[in-house]
Amino acid sequence: MSSGQFVRGTTVTFISGILSFLLGIGTSVILARVLGPEGRGIYALAILLPSLIITFGNLGIGPATVYYVARGEFRRQEILGNNVLLSVGIGGIGVLAGLIVVLFFREKVFPGVSPGYLLLALVLVPVEVLFSYVRYVLLGAQRIKEFNYVQIAQSILFPGFITLALLGLKAGVTGAILAELFTWVIVDALVFRLARRVAEGIELKPNISYIKRTTTYGIQAHLANILGFLNYRVDMFLVNGFLGPAAVGLYAVGVGLVEKLWMISYAASTVLFPRVAAETEEDRRKEFTPLVARTVLWITAMAALVLALLSRWIVLLLYSEAFLPAAGALQALLVGIVALSAGRVLANDIAGRGFPGLNIYTGLATVLTNVILNLLWIPRYGIVGAAWASTVSYTVLFLGALFFYCRLSGNRWTKVVFPQRGDWRLYFLVAKALYSWAWAKARAVL
Repeated sequence: MSSGQFVRGTTVTFISGILSFLLGIGTSVILARVLGPEGRGIYALAILLPSLIITFGNLGIGPATVYYVARGEFRRQEILGNNVLLSVGIGGIGVLAGLIVVLFFREKVFPGVSPGYLLLALVLVPVEVLFSYVRYVLLGAQRIKEFNYVQIAQSILFPGFITLALLGLKAGVTGAILAELFTWVIVDALVFRLARRVAEGIELKPNISYIKRTTTYGIQAHLANILGFLNYRVDMFLVNGFLGPAAVGLYAVGVGLVEKLWMISYAASTVLFPRVAAETEEDRRKEFTPLVARTVLWITAMAALVLALLSRWIVLLLYSEAFLPAAGALQALLVGIVALSAGRVLANDIAGRGFPGLNIYTGLATVLTNVILNLLWIPRYGIVGAAWASTVSYTVLFLGALFFYCRLSGNRWTKVVFPQRGDWRLYFLVAKALYSWAWAKARAVL
């Protein structure tokens, strides 16, 4: 993948993220205004159960799929077929694990949440596992357009079903969960069709060598992903434990808004991972990743500054005065989101080099920091304390990723963080090339 292709791929992914952001805001507004703080909190906690199961049980097959498809060590037909088989087995085990949690540990883990909501949410496990395992075939093949078509479809379908369920049918939390389920089922059908086309078929025959190697790589990435997920969501549990579902509803609104800034780093790191895995020339990797990281860092910082200035007005306009306390949590999260944006890029470079296990060490330090600070600050400062705990932990993640990246690449940390001579000229040339590409596409359509 050339630099121009990388920029176009990142741009397409970013545009897809923008669309998801705009539609996601609309969905979030409907959920908040119809369900209220408590109902919004119960919904957030209910869908957190399948998210936890998938995060803990997916074995990192998605990142491993990207790695091995990009490197071309196995045929795509057998990768797709084995991923489908793995998704059936792991999805079924995940549902059983969820049933155990709901039947025996619900009061301790999800106090205040009806078991009916949790049981319904468990149906999301197999469909989300299948989506994850199949979609990453597209990313590993660097078919960025197809990869984003799926995201766009999901972004359009979910608000439509939410609007029907909550405004049309008045179905409450149950309707919101069903809306998510119907979305995943349709998107699964789409992503399977696209992946089968890219792989030029499918072989539903177990390949022990592929399964062994993909799980060996995947478990390392998986442990890092588990720690990352805990770092992102452990605060939800602690806020619920200390303050109750209504506080979770407020906190979820603030987190949901500020996490939209991740669109920039998500777009860049998503396209970067398969490029680094497929790249054979170290000098190109050594120059390219720092450029991406520092560009993402400063663009996110500028966007965060704008959001900080407008946060109270945005919350009041979109969610009503009842959700105004969410603005404080949003503002406290901004510095951490900026730090994490660059950390995510560096972590994907590390994984793309074949060392996903290094991200585990960073993840451990991050989660420990987050949990300890949440326990100290939530009782004293409420949801704002939880937000500051996340900001500190995200900064720890960035510093850890920066340390390991510099050790692996030989680059100085200043090259990753600060703009370098020639960056602006490069941005101008890239923008010019991107404009020409976009104009050619527009003319072809017209």
